[in-house]
Amino acid sequence: MGRRGWLGCEMGESLAGKVVRGSAYSVSASVVTLILGFARAILLARLLAPSHFGVVALAMFYIGLISQLRALGLDQAVIHHQNSEETFLSTYFTLRIVTSVAALLLLAAVAPFLAWFYPRAPLFLWVLLALVGVEVVRAFTYTQESILRKELAFRQLAITDVVASASMTVVAPLLAWFGFGVWALVAEQATGILMRFIMTWVVFPRWHPRFGWDKDIAKWFWRYGRSVWGAANLNFALDRFDDFWIGTFLGKTPLGYYSRAYEFARYPRRVVANPLSSVFMPVFARLQHDRSNLSRSFYRAAYIILRTGVLVAGAFALIMPEFIHLVIGDKWFPMLLAFRLMLIYTLLDSLLMLSGNLLLAVGRPQVLEKVLFVQAIFFIPAVILGARIWGINGVAVAADGMLVVGAVAMYFQLKRIVDFSLFQLVFWPVVLFLPSWACGLYLEVKWHPDSVWLLAGSKLLVFVVLYVVLLSVVERGDYIRGLRWVWRSVSTRDRRVGVW
Repeated sequence: MGRRGWLGCEMGESLAGKVVRGSAYSVSASVVTLILGFARAILLARLLAPSHFGVVALAMFYIGLISQLRALGLDQAVIHHQNSEETFLSTYFTLRIVTSVAALLLLAAVAPFLAWFYPRAPLFLWVLLALVGVEVVRAFTYTQESILRKELAFRQLAITDVVASASMTVVAPLLAWFGFGVWALVAEQATGILMRFIMTWVVFPRWHPRFGWDKDIAKWFWRYGRSVWGAANLNFALDRFDDFWIGTFLGKTPLGYYSRAYEFARYPRRVVANPLSSVFMPVFARLQHDRSNLSRSFYRAAYIILRTGVLVAGAFALIMPEFIHLVIGDKWFPMLLAFRLMLIYTLLDSLLMLSGNLLLAVGRPQVLEKVLFVQAIFFIPAVILGARIWGINGVAVAADGMLVVGAVAMYFQLKRIVDFSLFQLVFWPVVLFLPSWACGLYLEVKWHPDSVWLLAGSKLLVFVVLYVVLLSVVERGDYIRGLRWVWRSVSTRDRRVGVW
């Protein structure tokens, strides 16, 4: 008999073991890709100008915009639905490829018209067309990756992530070094997608895709996808409207600063939140009819994501001045305040991503759509006003406010699906973060040693030690139970695994 715990009662090894192993694979791969991506970002920031990043960010806005026209939630639908029959998968493949290619051809047709709006970015047209070609390959890659996730094949996905990231880290900085400018950033995107295509279609093919069609299955995809489509468009507006507004009305250089601040602000989420969310989405789908086990799995995933996110985000925000000066160059100092203002965004973004995956996994995309709509009502006018009053820093404040509004709206929706204590989830991380981070900031303001490295190390040490030690004292019981559950899950040979 299994013990009750994190994921519920008497869970078979095929699920409990895969959760632990999948999390280990995903987090390990995330650490490797984070290090590679961070090194790549540093090299590119040193070798390229802010305007180069602004042009690519603007082109990616339009790539994302046209992608929303065919964003029917097909990948999420495949994971949500437990059907793996040939007719189901071939219908999915047909819908995925046809809608993607049609949308991208439309963008290629209107690209010259779009370029007319950006006379100060003469390479915009060619960058946009090159990225359209990259996105065609990405559409084929998504089909295999979705099936791998559906089958909990996280080892294969982890290897794919590492190979793609390593390739990007070699190609993009090398081209930037040889003076290819903005094309180094285009090559970064292209190399990653091409390697993912090779890994998922040649090395780890889970299914041999073929075109097929079933009218009833297509109708089911449409019914599921209508709300996902609305949610995807709203999410895109929340994720990219700030880029569009800054690039169009403030210029490509301010967008370059903002895009780098935004990029670095999302690194903490990539450490644990992204891999755990990818692991738990198919788990949520399998537990969607068991509220007790679903509640446990959601709470524990959110518990880990929040605590690690606070630690990584707080540490990075403290040492950002020294990071800019020592690593990427003083030309990037205009992004410092915008980055630090995004600290609230960084902390809440991971939890909202996990919550959104939960809603999609249990077949509630319309709930996610409502939350995103509330956020959009706040965010779009806030970006316009914030940019007018305070430039990119005002936009960063608008992003923080949007996440706070979304977190409140999401909480009331989640309570209808899962049971958890918001107080237990957020109280101690938030309460202990504030004084710990304030002590590190106090050092920055009051202490001016000759060595910049000494200041950065001291701030980091003070914050990390205070936060980790205090949190370990008040929550040590949870950590002990969690470690015991992990040990049982990976070491037992019984088909039934005790759970935390």
